[in-house]
Amino acid sequence: MRYYNRNFRYFLCGALLLLSCGATPAVAQNSAKPEPATGAKSAAEKWRPKDGLYGTLIEKPAGWCDENDNINVEIAQKHIGGYEWGCDITKLTDTGPGAIRLEMSCDDYNLAETLKLPEDARFKEVMLLKKVGERAISVRQTSNGKFKGSWWRASYCADEQQRIAAGEKPTPWIPQDGVYASPGADFDERCLKSPDTVIDFARKIISSGTDQCEVYSHNDAELVDPYMAVVCNETHAKKGFVERKIDGETMFGPPGFEVMSLSRIDDKTISLQKTHDGQSSQPAHNVSYCGDEAQRRYLEQQKAAN
Repeated sequence: MRYYNRNFRYFLCGALLLLSCGATPAVAQNSAKPEPATGAKSAAEKWRPKDGLYGTLIEKPAGWCDENDNINVEIAQKHIGGYEWGCDITKLTDTGPGAIRLEMSCDDYNLAETLKLPEDARFKEVMLLKKVGERAISVRQTSNGKFKGSWWRASYCADEQQRIAAGEKPTPWIPQDGVYASPGADFDERCLKSPDTVIDFARKIISSGTDQCEVYSHNDAELVDPYMAVVCNETHAKKGFVERKIDGETMFGPPGFEVMSLSRIDDKTISLQKTHDGQSSQPAHNVSYCGDEAQRRYLEQQKAAN
């Protein structure tokens, strides 16, 4: 008969435990989990659209959205809205990777008018948002509690449009003073030898080819709509103010004035067109701002002339 010694069992277990405890620090140290890499995203991090203005992109200005169908997303403030409607977000639910559902309490002037309800009527609506790119989302929304339209793509609008929507003043635009030349082959060489356009608002002079313009006045242009109509004092009149039709539109200026139109193409290129006898009879042409050496030579010439 084999006897089972309980005390021996306890002694043996205690010894094994003591041995294992002595090795524990080294094992724990070697088996410690590595720290997550700096900047690594947590698997639990949820997608949220970037707060700001979204809409359907238009051709010009580049990156701008159509003002008639844009939406202002303010997830942080629990609000979302558009033209003559606005919603308070009452519940946000993650419905999948890069997708959320918003339950909202909304006011909608046009919907209230259609339903013959007071203007301050509130509607329970739902909006679905999906990520479709780094700067775009897909949107679907109920109207009076029912989904009626299909999904539509809304892109994050240009930074300038974001600033204006936030209440900042539009950025002014005025062509940079200096010498210009037509884009194309030997551009830098032509800039140095014979730039064909000079824009100098400081001296009230614009010349391009055979067209000359003594700057009399111009509109205040903005980067959102970078177009400037410059009234040219063709007769160098010192007095007098007349009304005249320019391309069919009524404008005012000194006797015999013409108009030179300047439009921004990009950071360095503008389009010019001057009227003759009140009509834009010749096509517009593009010129680009010359390099530093050409600008330096032009400034030296002006200093020498003065």
